[in-house]
Amino acid sequence: MNGHAMRTKAQATKHTAAACYAERHAEAQDLLKRIASCLAAHKKQQAAEPTHWGYAGDLGRINEQLAYVLASLGDFSACRAKGLEF
Repeated sequence: MNGHAMRTKAQATKHTAAACYAERHAEAQDLLKRIASCLAAHKKQQAAEPTHWGYAGDLGRINEQLAYVLASLGDFSACRAKGLEF
């Protein structure tokens, strides 16, 4: 059994599903706030180098990953719009 599975099994005996969900929901909310902050910083960096295509490339990759996140939550529209399989 890998470390993650062991940790998850141990946590399951200490927490209810609702408590685990609440913790993970709070973590997801924190990650979203951090993503927003990093996107704002990325935009400022791009503004300083408006002809640098690397920033657009970064966002292309990031947007694909976010489309998969959205699909994981049941909304496949972004994956479909981008022609991504899920």
